[in-house]
Amino acid sequence: MGRGGARMKATSSRRKLIVIILLALALVGAGMRSWAPDPSVLRDMGTLLLVLWLPVIGNIVAFAINRIRASRARSGSFEAGLAFTPHLLAELTPAATRAAAARSLAANERCCTLVLGSEGFTARLAVPVAHWLQSDQPQPIELEFLRPALAVTRFPAGATFRVVAGDAVAGQGRVIRRVP
Repeated sequence: MGRGGARMKATSSRRKLIVIILLALALVGAGMRSWAPDPSVLRDMGTLLLVLWLPVIGNIVAFAINRIRASRARSGSFEAGLAFTPHLLAELTPAATRAAAARSLAANERCCTLVLGSEGFTARLAVPVAHWLQSDQPQPIELEFLRPALAVTRFPAGATFRVVAGDAVAGQGRVIRRVP
């Protein structure tokens, strides 16, 4: 615990410094092992310094695995040229702050995220998102889910959700009905 009971967090620069120090100690340990006579205390100390590097290697491997998993999770997108197959008909209402969302989108971008509680589902609209955002009135728009097996059951008729396009909340929606 830090001052005033607040928890201290290790910053990225602190972590880098620790890794550099442990790497330097491991290199010193490797040198000690290679130049010290075989049965000696100096050689044992070199081994100890090399062993200090093992937890860092474990953290690096865990970091790499998490990066790979995160990149696989982000790679989910609709295939180019794939026909639009609607799963829901929803009434979408643009937010008052829709200009921020519109600026960050390409003119023909149709993908968005539907946020239901704390869950987000990748979807695409039947029309470009920018076209929908130009209207001030709620519009019935068909939606297609990237993974319909996971998403469709969570969106019953009458369910309300937020629409995130780009990095901003573009509006809200209400499910009218599922499309068979």
